[in-house]
Amino acid sequence: MILKLNLYIKEVLLFGFALFLGIFSANRLPGYSNFGSKPGNFELSDFVAMFIFLVLLLIFRKNKKFIGLSFKLLLILLILGGSEIIFGVLVPFPFDLMASLLLLAGYLFYRNVLIHNLAIIVGIAGLSAVIGLSITPKFVIFMLVLLSFYDIIAVYKTKHMIRMAKSMMQSGAIFGFVIPSSFKGFISNKDDASKKISRPDTAGQTAAVSDFMILGSGDIGLPLIMACSLVAMSLSASIITALFSLAGLFLTHLIFVNQKEKKPMAALPPIATMTIIGYIVTQLIL
Repeated sequence: MILKLNLYIKEVLLFGFALFLGIFSANRLPGYSNFGSKPGNFELSDFVAMFIFLVLLLIFRKNKKFIGLSFKLLLILLILGGSEIIFGVLVPFPFDLMASLLLLAGYLFYRNVLIHNLAIIVGIAGLSAVIGLSITPKFVIFMLVLLSFYDIIAVYKTKHMIRMAKSMMQSGAIFGFVIPSSFKGFISNKDDASKKISRPDTAGQTAAVSDFMILGSGDIGLPLIMACSLVAMSLSASIITALFSLAGLFLTHLIFVNQKEKKPMAALPPIATMTIIGYIVTQLIL
């Protein structure tokens, strides 16, 4: 059995930092103790807007300019919105907005892998904190199971997730961590890394070449939403569940690096499974 410890350490550092930042922010957000009065409650209109956006992507999926612009705009909104939440629990207005704009400017103009990953961490952590505080753990479990099955079908059967991921990376909008094989890869140009990952034989939710691999935002955000949804009940339960998510990441790593032929894989199922097990454990011991 192969274990690329050097690579897994980088995965843990990025994923772990996102988990810590999300849970920390969820615990600091006002009104988190009651599900009915949480900040940023998601309403039906929010899901309708997401649905409309996905429908537009399907309609114009062959228009590369539209798709590329849509992905870039969505990623900018994710970074700006999530970072304002994170910085909002750390510093008062207008310093939180200034910090968010500074991070966004760094992402847009200082295009290296480290800045990209930092922006993704902050963006996903902030949005996951708000979403997690807006829904119940049972609903998140339902979403984890549903999306895990979807992930398997979309990667292995229809393969449309691979095509969509390739389009994202070709547009320069990478929704996820770019993980280099060596630490010096963090200072590499993000666009160069994107071109390598988006090759036809390597594009996917979790894909790798000799220099870089990518871990999708859904594989990061969904376990974090689960952990944040538990903050209102028990901070200990949230932390334990997050640790189980890291164990799921370890399983994903083992499955991926032990492939005879490196192919895109659905990373969410093992991560989601361990996240749910973590939640069950907290219900038994806490």
